[in-house]
This record gives sequence, structure tokens and C-alpha cells, in this order.
Amino acid sequence: MKEKKSSTFIVKVLSEQNESWQGSVTLAETSETKYFRSALELLHMMEEVIQEKERM
Repeated sequence: MKEKKSSTFIVKVLSEQNESWQGSVTLAETSETKYFRSALELLHMMEEVIQEKERM
């Protein structure tokens, strides 16, 4: 059974416009920060990181 690698995200919601979140997400392991304009975009960013780790 393949061991799953974990990811730690630090999410900062800076504002809420048009009934969605805007803010930043930082990957704790690398300190890389990206900005998102919606909750859906945030989830896509997080999913990308998780999928990338699974390929390693």
C-alpha cells in the first residue's frame, strides 16, 4: 500500500465579494503563496498541489 503524502495549507481570507472569498493560500512546506479570487479557485489550487505530490 502506497503511503499518502500530506500537505499543509495556510489560508487567509482577506475579503468576501460577490458571495465568494478572496485571499491567499500558502503551502507550509515551501512557503509558496498564491492568491485566489474565489473559493472554487482555492480548491483547484489545493487539488493541484495534492495531485502533484501523489505523482512523486
